[in-house]
Amino acid sequence: MNKPSFLTLKKALFALLTALAITACTKEPDLLGLNLTPGGDKLTVLFSDTTTLNAFNFPKDTLRTSILPGYTGSTLNTMLVGAMYDSTFGKVEASYATQLWLSTTSPVINAHPVTDSVVMQLPYAGLYGDSTSTQTLRIYQLLNPLRGDSVYYNNTHVSILPNSQLTDLTFVPKVKDSVTIASVKYQPMLRFRLNNSFGDKLLQNGSQLTSQINFRNLIHGLYFTMAPQTTPKAGSIVTFDLTGTNAALKVYYHDDVTTTGVISLYVDGANSQRFSNFNFNNFQSADPLLKAQLVNKDSTKGQQKLFLSGMSSSDIKITFPHIMNYLKKGKTGFNEAYLVIDAPYTLSNKLPPAQLSLYKIYTDGKAYALEDLTSSTPTAISGAYDSTKKQYRFTVTNYIQNILKTGKQDYYLMLGIANPGKTASELIIPGTKAGAKRLRLELVYTIPK
Repeated sequence: MNKPSFLTLKKALFALLTALAITACTKEPDLLGLNLTPGGDKLTVLFSDTTTLNAFNFPKDTLRTSILPGYTGSTLNTMLVGAMYDSTFGKVEASYATQLWLSTTSPVINAHPVTDSVVMQLPYAGLYGDSTSTQTLRIYQLLNPLRGDSVYYNNTHVSILPNSQLTDLTFVPKVKDSVTIASVKYQPMLRFRLNNSFGDKLLQNGSQLTSQINFRNLIHGLYFTMAPQTTPKAGSIVTFDLTGTNAALKVYYHDDVTTTGVISLYVDGANSQRFSNFNFNNFQSADPLLKAQLVNKDSTKGQQKLFLSGMSSSDIKITFPHIMNYLKKGKTGFNEAYLVIDAPYTLSNKLPPAQLSLYKIYTDGKAYALEDLTSSTPTAISGAYDSTKKQYRFTVTNYIQNILKTGKQDYYLMLGIANPGKTASELIIPGTKAGAKRLRLELVYTIPK
């Protein structure tokens, strides 16, 4: 079969979409569209967006959120912490745990050391939600050490060292306001004091500050969390850059010899283990359609609306139950196939995610990259958000063709937000039977005259 030129195909599609009102059809493979045969062409171009899709929010067991093992770069240096009472996902809390490193081992601590202050600086890297809402940050020491050779997940239980709370800070995140310290202006950050007991612990155990390993046996790590929000539509999720230029944790002290002692701690980007916890409170206060899909396992609610969150371990499972009917009718010459995701719903104070992800799951439950999506795939058809159309598109031509070539569906698709666990972005998608902007498969193919 000769593949039509791009211009011919484009003209055919334009004529099809502007000259005809396409009526609904529920049976494959009777594709809708006008048999267009431009002068001189020997092919008929057909278009369809009525292929049946089954889609619903599908809970995954876990979402890996730990940085190690397998650190890959600066995109993993930010962490989420916050609380919001969301109209879509309900009550949500994001927390994180991290290891610390000594800037210098074996600091000089003379007789009778006394902690003057403990100061932490957390550079802002973003905010999702209501920027005017008050938050209450709580920081604790970890009971058990974090391990760089272990994997941690969004629901990994965190044990807190008893009586180790270091702050109970109520504040409004000012992610765009610079901070002035000693007449010097710095990029936006949260700067605050921790309880002096943390400094006392270091000063009283100077013998354990001789190496990074000994230090981490003394200080197992810190856990950052926010108090839950109780007011609907209030709250936010804050992103901090733990390895930013101005990130710091400093213990200021004096002793019998010096009045200006400083012990500096930091998060090592490539070596400090850290991971996030996300609590959706079993979706009990979430949108009823989302709760029905995830809690009550009612997949039919995906016909109305579908939901995505960068913090949730739930993606959208997509199948094409009647796709084999095309094979039975001999209509297998697809030139183009696109999964189209419209995003018409506006979420107050919340921008849509910049990028979605699409992957396939084999019958053994393992995830695989989609054959259509490579480094050379244009962003316009690889899940990037189109702010003009308020839409995402994925090319799935090879995926559909391979199903028809093999005559079997050993995979299903999973749609999610790119970089899960690193963004708080949310998205509401019209379901598979939600009208013109429904989640849909668009097919373009040619047949001989």
